[in-house]
Amino acid sequence: MSNYAKQLNVHLASYKARCLGAFDPGAYIYRGQELRYEHILPKDQGWLNLLAPYRPDIQRYISARPAISLHRYFHHLNSSQAFALNLFFPYFENGGSSQLLAAMGCTGELSSWEPECIVDVDEGTNVDVAWQSGGIRTYCEVKLSEQEFGTAQDDERHRFKLEQIYRPALTGACAPEWLEPESFFKQYQLFRNVWLVAREPGANLVFLVPRANTKIWRQLTSFLGILHGTLANRVRAVAFEDVIDSLASAADLPPALRTYAELLREKYVLPKVS
Repeated sequence: MSNYAKQLNVHLASYKARCLGAFDPGAYIYRGQELRYEHILPKDQGWLNLLAPYRPDIQRYISARPAISLHRYFHHLNSSQAFALNLFFPYFENGGSSQLLAAMGCTGELSSWEPECIVDVDEGTNVDVAWQSGGIRTYCEVKLSEQEFGTAQDDERHRFKLEQIYRPALTGACAPEWLEPESFFKQYQLFRNVWLVAREPGANLVFLVPRANTKIWRQLTSFLGILHGTLANRVRAVAFEDVIDSLASAADLPPALRTYAELLREKYVLPKVS
């Protein structure tokens, strides 16, 4: 586990005790062994992972959309899915979409959005959040405490997908050696996300990641350096600390949403060490 992940878990454990209640450590099953951690909620209290001001609204939103499945570890306070819902729903559904889009470097007025979006059923990539603004589709992959983007085994099934699905769209997006199995499968999740916009001219891709999570931030920014041409201009990394700063200082946001940005900061941003 990276230093950032450890520090975040300690921070979230303190947040749980301070803001959510005196719950016992939650259980995590690892290799058949039950481990207990303070940053995990009891499973039946998982909805507390949603920030209080919009918790009932998000619950109703999810209940009305059976296609949205909560992740297995949604009740962990470091859940990226919970973080994404806590960030996007309040601003996209309550009059702050323009400010959130601007904070991520996007333009146009929001016309629609979809969490947990599967673009191509046969290919299977699940996009954390997708939206349309100004006639442009943007896909967003959200990471919080993960230590790296996913890899894949170099096996027959993945080689078939590389040759039949990914290589045709990604040829020219990077140097040819990156599309050879040994390199490709080490960056599999990143390439799967880039494939979404490589096959859709005009679409954009945002990776929303904590800058403080230096291990995954370095992997991401290094990867972005291998992309070529116009595609490279449609894929970018955004630090969620910067997004929260932008929302908290946006004078044109309703006061409730500026205050809400501070709740996001309190929960998810590690305090600076003096």
